[in-house]
Formats: sequence, C-alpha cells, structure tokens
Amino acid sequence: MGFISVLKGIFARLIFSIHCVITIWRVTDVYTEPIFYVMLAPILFLVVELIVTLKYTENGEWKWFCPSVFLYLISVIPGQWLLQMDLLHKREKHRDDNGWEECTTESSSIFNETGLDAIQGVTIPLALSDDNWTLALEQFMLCLLIVGRWLLPKGSLTRDQLSQLLLVYIGMAADILEFSMESLKEPNIMCNLTMMIIILSMWTVALTQFCLVLTSVSAAKTRNFQGKRSRLICGGCCANEIWSLWITLLMQDCPFLAMRLYLIINFDILNQMMLFFTCKNLLMIALQIYRMGIVCCENEVAPAPASAYPEDTETGLPGYDNVSTSSQAKLVLVKSTENEDKNR
Repeated sequence: MGFISVLKGIFARLIFSIHCVITIWRVTDVYTEPIFYVMLAPILFLVVELIVTLKYTENGEWKWFCPSVFLYLISVIPGQWLLQMDLLHKREKHRDDNGWEECTTESSSIFNETGLDAIQGVTIPLALSDDNWTLALEQFMLCLLIVGRWLLPKGSLTRDQLSQLLLVYIGMAADILEFSMESLKEPNIMCNLTMMIIILSMWTVALTQFCLVLTSVSAAKTRNFQGKRSRLICGGCCANEIWSLWITLLMQDCPFLAMRLYLIINFDILNQMMLFFTCKNLLMIALQIYRMGIVCCENEVAPAPASAYPEDTETGLPGYDNVSTSSQAKLVLVKSTENEDKNR
C-alpha cells in the first residue's frame, strides 16, 4: 500500500472526527451538560483502529467490514438522537403553552438561531435554528460517509466495484435522508414520541449498511470459451450480490415501505412526496427481487472437460467439432508420431 493511500486513510478518519466533535459540541450546548462529551470516546479508538488496520491488512482495509465507519457512526448517531429529542420537547412545550391538542407546522417557527458556545476560545461563526442545526449535521454525516468511503483504501475492491459502491451509497443516502426528514416533519408525527423512536430506529439500522464494505457490489465475472456446453447454475444464490440485495431489502427498502404505508393508512398522511417515495420503494423491491432471480438462475458456461474431444472410432484421431484448424493439424501430427513409435 502506497504512502498516498495511507494519507487518504488518515484524512478520512480526520474528517470523521471533526464532524463528530461538532455534533457532540452541539449536543452539549443544547443540554448544557459537559457529560455528553463522553460520546467522543469511540473516536479516540480511531487511532488504534488505524494502526491495527495498517499492520494486519495487506490493502489497508478489511474485506467485509469497515471499523472506522462503525466507530464514527456509534459516536455520531446518539448525538443525532439527542438533538431530535430536544426538538420534540421544545415542540411539546410550545403546544402546551398555546393549549393545542396537536403540533402544527407552526411549531417549526419557534426555534431561534443559535451558534456554538466557545470552547477554550474556539468557536464557529455560524448561527442556525435548532431544526436546521440537526438537519445540517445529518446531511454532512451522509455526505462524509460517501466521501470517507471514497478516500479510504479500496482493500480487496477493484476500481469498478468501488465506483459501483459509491453510486449505490449516493442513492441509499438520499433515501435515508428523505425518510427521516419527510417523516419527522409531519404534524401527526413531530410530537409523537413512540413514532419518532420507531422512525429513528429504522433510520439507525439503515445507516449501519455503510459499515459493510462489499454490499451492493457484484463480483467480477469471468468468461470461459473452452467449450460450448453450458449448464444452469442455481448455486449462485449465495453470491456477494445476492447478500447485498437481501441486506438492502431487509435493512432499508422493506422497513421504509412498511412505515410509509403505515403513515398513509393509519395517520392519513397523503402528499405528493409520500406517495412518490412509497411507489419508489415498491419499484425498488420489485426490481431487486427480479435481479435476485436473474443472478440465482443465470446460465454460466462450464469449462469443457478433457473428454470434450472423443476419438473417432474409425480413424482413432480426436474429434474435430470443437477444434480449430491449426489445432487439428497439431493433433494429427502428434497422433502420427505416436503410431510410428509403436510400429518401431
């Protein structure tokens, strides 16, 4: 592994750490409790993880699992949960102060623009409302997951597989962001603690996909032209691509579809965005099942065995159906030489 790859790996972990520090910094400001800085502990292990990864892996990355992304997520996701809970409590207080039975879209206008308190004289010259702080930190988290995966060493991935993985990550990140943003801003949901916990739990499970390196990447296929005979292969159901499709279905598409249908049926939430993304989830599930069927039962060309060229019963020479002209000449010469040796 080259020196440039090592620098890129260090830089990826550095931007993970910076974003995590800002997120926990914001949580500490909101709750005014320094104890929340304890959530930075997983980031401290990034240094140990970097040393272990560089020492015990050949390509600078593990094959199936990305520990650096895992450490980043288990540090930043609790911060996002706490910020969402703070928004919930402020909406409930505003609802109770006005004597409302339910929260309304006006609840989003109660948040004042605030910045980050200075720490040891260090501050960030940025002022956002409480809900915009939470949204901005989530958006940057998803962007950094994609950029960080791009910067981290490829490991056993080829350049083609890495490009596929990054494109899949972009689609996953967009769907995850829309799911949390659109669902939690609905008036029937924004003050419902139970629904918020369920939605954030699905959001958390979907984010763990970014820890899996080879998900959504199909293995390189090789072609074999040694023979014409083919056979139906149904043992490909355990290929990497099948596992990746199952993981996406179980961790993202199916839960998101179930929740959106539940919101439509139970809470009567009907709008253009909800209907569009519900139809999108249905199409994605149908296409993924279709893709799994193709991969499981695709025709693969089997290598031709040694008996693919049986001897002609009359001449004693190999059959020529699958042999080129130059190969025929060589086989005839070899066979003639063997016959002459026997006669001698």
